[in-house]
Amino acid sequence: MKHYKAALLAAGIGVLTAPVIQAESNEALYELLKALHKNGTIDETTYQAIRRVAEQGDEATDAKTREVVKQEIEQQLAEQVERQTADAGAGGVKVDTDGKLEVTSADGAFKARVGGRIQADAAAYDDDQADLGSGTRIRRARLFMKGVLWNDWAYKLQYDFTGSGAGGIADAYIDYTGFDPVSLKVGHFKEPFSLENMTSSKHVTFMERALPEVFRPGRSIGGQVATHGDNWSAAAGFFGEGAGTSPRNIPSASSTNEVDEGYGVTGRTTWAPIYNDNTVVHLGAAGSWRKFDQQDIFRLRQRPETNVTNVRLVDTGPFNADDYALMGLETALLYDAFHFQGEYMRMDVSGTAGNPDADFDGYYAEIGYFLTGERKNYSPSSGSFGRIKPNSIVGEGGIGAWQIATRFSSLDLTDGAIIGGEEDNVTLGVNWWPTPNLRFSANYVRVLEVDG
Repeated sequence: MKHYKAALLAAGIGVLTAPVIQAESNEALYELLKALHKNGTIDETTYQAIRRVAEQGDEATDAKTREVVKQEIEQQLAEQVERQTADAGAGGVKVDTDGKLEVTSADGAFKARVGGRIQADAAAYDDDQADLGSGTRIRRARLFMKGVLWNDWAYKLQYDFTGSGAGGIADAYIDYTGFDPVSLKVGHFKEPFSLENMTSSKHVTFMERALPEVFRPGRSIGGQVATHGDNWSAAAGFFGEGAGTSPRNIPSASSTNEVDEGYGVTGRTTWAPIYNDNTVVHLGAAGSWRKFDQQDIFRLRQRPETNVTNVRLVDTGPFNADDYALMGLETALLYDAFHFQGEYMRMDVSGTAGNPDADFDGYYAEIGYFLTGERKNYSPSSGSFGRIKPNSIVGEGGIGAWQIATRFSSLDLTDGAIIGGEEDNVTLGVNWWPTPNLRFSANYVRVLEVDG
């Protein structure tokens, strides 16, 4: 039964139980009741109850009796509407618009959700030693579709329009969850490494991830096995290279044949020894090993924690290398509105063609506090942070969620003959979420020192 029909019936009850019922209108009302009863809109009990009230009129029924009968009819109608709505839902679909747009089949075996994000940056630089170029930039402009097929097959396709061609593909994978809590994922997705990396760009504390982000493997094409418990997670996979990597048909200097791409293995595990409503303690470790493609050319360089500029203050330049081994340690503490987060990463690169081995490392530590009492949303099954939900909404009498934070980060890309430089930064930040889907951020980044 559709809701507008229920509204019409409720209005009809009010007319039928009014103090005065005109005799000449009763015949029309009877015909309407017959029609509603015949097509199944109202059942036999409701039909007879409404007809009885109409026939009795004021002379035969006092106000108290009429009110009792009216309430009985309204209850019967409400129960009937609920039954018919449930019956209709059993053969249809469910549409969820609570902060998202998701359609689910009646049996729950199929789901489809669409969404996206737009992140726009503006930056002004005090060019002390280098011209960084103040300006604006669309940082990310993504559309995605994700969902479930036949209960156990999850999927996601996400495209970033700030890229081009295959370079714009962010996620493109299927994930089999039929062995819950074990899942098997194949496609193009993030390699499991680093707390900041596994936390979406929508939910990291600052506008850009910290300087050591330069070490993270990023998104690649491959396969992964993952599992989790109530307070821990583990994932490991084998990966080729990313969809945005340069084409593999570029010939090397000594051959006209195509070049074999690189490959590697990456794994991460997390544990939350304390996980309750007020406090979370997060510990994690990750490792990755990668063999470079046949050209054996490698390079590390990093922006000063802002994306509007293309200037890199630290840069190893291209050099020949055979492979690298990467390790990362991570920790986080949540206590009510306060949070602490930090990571350390180290990369050992094996040189080739006369180049010596080189070791690079970096770390960061950040603290933050919600002035309006919210807290970070932690997921132990993925070992990452999720969406901030303001305690009050702007437009509904609230002021949204307000957070202040600071971070220190350091990156060292100098070792032996490779002089990539060392950089230390401090960042101050303010975040405001007027609604769960909107965020405004202001960051002040100070480059404390650059060596090399």
